[in-house]
Amino acid sequence: MRESEGSHNSYDVVILGGGPAGAATTIALKRLDPGLRIALIGKSDHSSLRIGETLPPDAQTILRALGVWDAFMATSPVMSYGTRAAWGRAHPYENEFIFSLYGGGWHVDRNTFDAMLITESIAAGIEVHFMSASCGAPHHDKYWTLPVGLNGGKTRELKARFIVDATGRHSWFASTLGVRHLVYDQLAAIIVFYQFDPDSAAIDHYVLVEASQHGWWYSALLPGKQLSVAFMADAAYLRQVRWRSSEEWRSLSATSSHTRRRIEMATPLRNPIVCSAASQRLERVAGEDWLAVGDAASTFDPVSSQGIIKGLRSGVCAARTICRYLRGRKAALQDYADFIEREYSNYLNARSNYYRLEQRWPDSSFWQQRQEKIQPASREQRPVSQPVGMVASPVMARHIDERGA
Repeated sequence: MRESEGSHNSYDVVILGGGPAGAATTIALKRLDPGLRIALIGKSDHSSLRIGETLPPDAQTILRALGVWDAFMATSPVMSYGTRAAWGRAHPYENEFIFSLYGGGWHVDRNTFDAMLITESIAAGIEVHFMSASCGAPHHDKYWTLPVGLNGGKTRELKARFIVDATGRHSWFASTLGVRHLVYDQLAAIIVFYQFDPDSAAIDHYVLVEASQHGWWYSALLPGKQLSVAFMADAAYLRQVRWRSSEEWRSLSATSSHTRRRIEMATPLRNPIVCSAASQRLERVAGEDWLAVGDAASTFDPVSSQGIIKGLRSGVCAARTICRYLRGRKAALQDYADFIEREYSNYLNARSNYYRLEQRWPDSSFWQQRQEKIQPASREQRPVSQPVGMVASPVMARHIDERGA
């Protein structure tokens, strides 16, 4: 994918991060105010490994609002028929997307999806560049000044009226300003990718979620007849069990029921990888001439059924806030911060309700901790490994709503 060829150093807005939240912010900003000079600085050219994702049917609403619906469909996403969840009972119950107002959902390849959004950003007139090195320390004096090492060995000192932190759960920009994370748990995910035989016809297009004593299993189809499988558990528990080799992973997955049967006819593509899926938020999501968006602002438990769509919606909300702020409404940033705080409070309440539906393991610390009212961590905590992003969303909300009705 080609980068933009702009040579400007001064911008109205610079977005740091090329994931769904960052790209949605750029596209929405340009649609709201075509006169803005915008640059997006990404850390990846979308050739590295990224975790798959399933989009719910109503995702098409925001994709259409961003003007990228046709481009999305051109990537040939795989139809998702619904979800199956063995949550609160051994036998799975189903939520058929056919009953949705929007029809089916989609299994997407994250590299392809993210690259599509960047291509649409460039088409909208946004300068896009990929970093070959870390950014230097930002400096603010009327404008932000940010040294950036770009591909090709070039270093540019960018100036911007406004900075958007879309760097994922690391929240790089906010962290350099001394803003800390409030960490609510230490959920981590072990992930393995599988490949089905190209001639296999009996491939399940449903997302599968399966609760277990020490966590829960997630699996979903990916384009190319691949399957993403993850085991979600506390970091402390994962330090006690063996899972790093293919044989150890096979033994761990054998403790599941429905997930084990799903992967019987598939071949693992590589050894397991681990990433953080902890719920966390920035103590402060906006300040003078900056704000954080997407996972940089807050992360949800994958059981929340948000994933990509949270990033997209967050980007649209951030774009509206930035336009208001640059037009002189200084209270816009506080309004945005208040919204993020309310959103997270609602999420924490819903999260506890979701986990309370599972009562089969009353002595399990995993379930006990998540069924209690959650209190913020007193300090930033270190996850089981360096986080590489939010794991795929299992689209659980609808199931849980039905079970709790």
